[in-house]
Amino acid sequence: MELRERHAWDALTRQDKQQQIQELLQRLPSGFEWLRAETFERFGQAREIEIFAYQGREFVFVPGDTATIGWAGADEQSDSETSVRQRLLALFEQLLQASPQEAETHLDAIMSPVREVKVGPLLVERQTTSAGWYPFSIDELDPEEDADVLEEIARFRGMPQHSLEIYQYLRLERHGENIRLYLFDDSETFEEWSEVEIEAGFALLTEDEWEVLYGAEASTLFPWGDGIDESMRLKHFSKAPHALELPNSLGLFFPGDPYVKELVLTADGYTGKGGDGGNNIHGGLGPLLGYLPTATAFRDPYEQELDWPDLLDCLVYRRIVRV
Repeated sequence: MELRERHAWDALTRQDKQQQIQELLQRLPSGFEWLRAETFERFGQAREIEIFAYQGREFVFVPGDTATIGWAGADEQSDSETSVRQRLLALFEQLLQASPQEAETHLDAIMSPVREVKVGPLLVERQTTSAGWYPFSIDELDPEEDADVLEEIARFRGMPQHSLEIYQYLRLERHGENIRLYLFDDSETFEEWSEVEIEAGFALLTEDEWEVLYGAEASTLFPWGDGIDESMRLKHFSKAPHALELPNSLGLFFPGDPYVKELVLTADGYTGKGGDGGNNIHGGLGPLLGYLPTATAFRDPYEQELDWPDLLDCLVYRRIVRV
C-alpha cells in the first residue's frame, strides 16, 4: 500500500502498520529508528501517532492527505453572535483609520486564501530548533580570538539578570550555577544557511504543509478556535505556564508565540509562519491582535522589509523527510 491517505492508514491493524513501518525505514536516511506509537489529544482531535528517532531527535509520521486550508472567516460566529472577522475589521478600521473597504482589503491581505491542497506522507521533526542562535561551549572559546565574548561572560557573572542578549552577536542564560552561551549564525542568505543546516535527505516544510500540520484539520482562525479567550494562558499576557506549548493532536510542538516564526518554503522562496516577531504585542494592541500572528493562515505583511539576518533572529525551523 502507498502511504498516501490518512484514512487508509488509520484503518490498518497494528500488525499491518508495523509491516509498513519496517518498509518505511528502508526508505529513510540511515540512522532512523521506530520508537513507539502514542495517542495525542488536543483541541477536540485525538490520533495515534507513530514516533521515530534520528540522532536523539523525535519525528512523527504523518500520512498523506487532502485538506482545505486558508481563512476567510465568512461563516464562523462567536458566542456573542459577532464573528471574529467582524471584530478584526472593526479594530483595523480604528487602528488604521481606514474605511470598511480598506479594512477588508487589509485583513484579506494578511491571511492566506482558502484553498484545497494535497500533502504527501511526511516524517516531521516534533520540536523546532532556533535558526539564528546555536549553543557554543564556553570551554572551547579561544582566549585571544574570543576575548570580547569572554569579557561579556565575566561581566554577566556579576549581574543579577537571568539572561543577556547582544543583538545578533551573543546570548547568555543562567541555569543555576552554570552559564550557557549562544552565538548568532553568521550566514548572509537563506541559501548559505540551508546548505549548512539542512543535510541531504531532509527538507523544510512548505507553507501549505505547515498550515495543514499546525491547524491539524481545524477550519477556525486559530488551531483552538476562532478567538482569544481572556482565560487562556498566553505567554506575554499571563504569568501562568504557557498552555500553547503543549503538542497538538499530531504530536508536534509549535511555539505558539508571536515573537517566534517558523521557517517554511514558498513558491517564491521562504517565509516565517506563526508569528510576526512580536510587532503587534510591542504595539500594545491587546491579546486578539497581539496573538493574531499565531493564526494558521496569517502572513506577516512587513516581513519583506527585513533582510535575512534580521529575520533569522526570530526564526525557528524543523526538518522533514518526504516519503
